[in-house]
Amino acid sequence: MRDSKAGFARWLPRALLMGWPLALAWLLWAFAALPAQRSDDVRHRAAGETLRLKGGARVEFRTFPSSSLGHDQPYSIFIPPSYEREKSKRYPVVYFLHGLNNDHTSWTVDRYGRLHEKLEAMIRSGAVPGILMVHPKGDNSFYTNAVNGTGRYEDFLVKDLIRHIEKTFRTQGERTFRSIGGTSMGGYGALKLGMKYPHLFASVVGHSPIVFPQESPFEAMSNAKDSRFYGYFKGLFNAIYGDPIDRKHWAANNLLTLADDHRADFTKLRIYFDYGTADRYNATIKLDEGCRKLHELLEAHKVAHVFKVHAGEPHGWELVSNHFKESVPFLCRTFGETVGQ
Repeated sequence: MRDSKAGFARWLPRALLMGWPLALAWLLWAFAALPAQRSDDVRHRAAGETLRLKGGARVEFRTFPSSSLGHDQPYSIFIPPSYEREKSKRYPVVYFLHGLNNDHTSWTVDRYGRLHEKLEAMIRSGAVPGILMVHPKGDNSFYTNAVNGTGRYEDFLVKDLIRHIEKTFRTQGERTFRSIGGTSMGGYGALKLGMKYPHLFASVVGHSPIVFPQESPFEAMSNAKDSRFYGYFKGLFNAIYGDPIDRKHWAANNLLTLADDHRADFTKLRIYFDYGTADRYNATIKLDEGCRKLHELLEAHKVAHVFKVHAGEPHGWELVSNHFKESVPFLCRTFGETVGQ
């Protein structure tokens, strides 16, 4: 693809000098020479028509007005096969948070394992009950309110989205029937929201959660200061936590600080998190060290939890796909019903 673009860049000026027909011809040649993007390379789906699955479930793509964000915000929702058949039945809800540079559609694409189909198969087999699963669009917010008062993504989730889902769909509407999970940035977000709001969620799962082992996120990235990676993350974190980092705001949203908070009541919150030893962020932000510290703090405070390290496994959605059959039943354990469609 680079060779094609380079050829295009060399020949377009000459083509323009020779007139627009030749320029158009070269333009068509350049785009034809670019390889088509494979379906397993796509990170997002063009949200639009409802996805209807073979077993009768569906995924709808919707938006709603968020007062915390000040605009309409999208989400997708998985609706189980029985939802239209059993009009009086109310359903538990699992919220699932995406990672950086993904969105509310990413969980349905080939690249990330078409998890909506896996979920339908699990429900039909009786591995989990019939549930609603909501994937909100979190942008690159780390599901955190920005320190300057803009981009209130934490409030968007715990105030606006939950209220909207429970008004719009037939939910059971109690903490026991509400769980939250996520991957990467979303793994951090799920654990953070679960620990900050244990009165809202019964269970939490964080796959490949972004956990920084030091007091500041930039300390964990000190070995990458000269890289584009460092600049990219610095821009993200400064927008959320301030420039320089507002230590009070960071502490209020730091998983290690939350886990070490003796006032927090995690006795009823079921916690599960994991990472892979081949995770690309182990080297750049010390994700593995952060996860181990979180585990050690929870153990020190005698907080029951499940912590797993997967040898040779990668980061993000691939890890989710590999262990979806473990984490979704974990999220559903308090829902009571064990078989359902």
